[in-house]
Amino acid sequence: MRVPDCADIVSAKNLWKIAIEFISRVDYELMEYNLKLAYIVYLLCKAEGVSKKKTTYMVFMACFNDIGKHHIAKEGSSAAIETYLFLKYFSPIKDYAEITLDNYNSKKSYKGKQSLFYICRKYTTNLVEQNDKDQAFACLARPDFEEKDYKKLYKVISRNNLTYELNSAHYKTVVYTLISTMMFKGKERDELINMLSSLFEMYSIQTLYHSKITASVAYLLAKNMHISHSDRAKVYVAGLCHDLGKVQIPLEILEKAGKLTDEEYGVMKTHVIHTKEILAHNLDFDIIEIAARHHEKLDGSGYPNHIDGDHLTKCQKVLQVADIISALMGKRSYKASWSAEKTIEILNSEVDNKRLDKNVVECFIDNQNKIIKVSKKLMDEADKKYEKINRERDYLIRKNNR
Repeated sequence: MRVPDCADIVSAKNLWKIAIEFISRVDYELMEYNLKLAYIVYLLCKAEGVSKKKTTYMVFMACFNDIGKHHIAKEGSSAAIETYLFLKYFSPIKDYAEITLDNYNSKKSYKGKQSLFYICRKYTTNLVEQNDKDQAFACLARPDFEEKDYKKLYKVISRNNLTYELNSAHYKTVVYTLISTMMFKGKERDELINMLSSLFEMYSIQTLYHSKITASVAYLLAKNMHISHSDRAKVYVAGLCHDLGKVQIPLEILEKAGKLTDEEYGVMKTHVIHTKEILAHNLDFDIIEIAARHHEKLDGSGYPNHIDGDHLTKCQKVLQVADIISALMGKRSYKASWSAEKTIEILNSEVDNKRLDKNVVECFIDNQNKIIKVSKKLMDEADKKYEKINRERDYLIRKNNR
């Protein structure tokens, strides 16, 4: 299925801001560190006369530095390896992902972007720890760098009042402004949008491809119900974002193999509120409400606000059904995938109990072959991608242990 054109629905800047907000929910200190690193990368790129496009791409990568630290998928792996794999396979500028791996290479391999990024990261780490730019500079291990690179960094540090700039909002303003100029088109833009749902996979491997399949099913339902192109795009974006709030649910609850207790279920239900907070001010209100109401029911028995069918839009009803289809037909920690027949049985039961919209469910039944085909294709593509990721992870682990 071709990803709908969402250029008029959400900007690259807002997608990035949602991602940064997501990271802050996982690890606020990491987010702050990454923004400071991004700013220092910007300063050194500017001093070296790096082109604006390359500078922006490197700043973008810095914002996701060490994002893999909270998902070490295999013994022997590391935050750097997991970060590199995520950026290579899910970000729109995968060609720059290797700069996050430079600490796994010998100093002789430090060239161009890798050398610049590495020296900025090492300096930023010491700066954050020491809170003193001169002392942080002195902590750099001189043998690691070419003298010319060392001198360039010193000039940048001397020229700028880093202590003030990093203790004020200035560095964030510069980074946000630079990112806002990024112009992703075509495949790159599609990858940036899908990167949102993939971010959550760095936190919980158990929810692989759920958001993308939910978004795709919702889009197909909306299309077959002749909902406008603009609203279909809104439903798709909402589907990608609808579970981002689960990042604040403890993994022992999120990935529990057995049935949740009443207390655990109460915690789980808060993910909808967290999703709304993460998306706030970065998406149109309509999209946020579609995402935030995916667990509401027509009879008012849903959560978090017990909104009934009279106050739910058609797009919100579509995502509610799509989320259930994706959950039932996908694999989870506590269940295997269910058949189309069983899924339809459950959906019809929900319609009979006045909990789901009959028209949306009938649309799925009428178009089930096409929708299931698309869903299975997405699962197969994801499985192949993860097989490739696992092979490269094993290679990097072996390389690092030599």
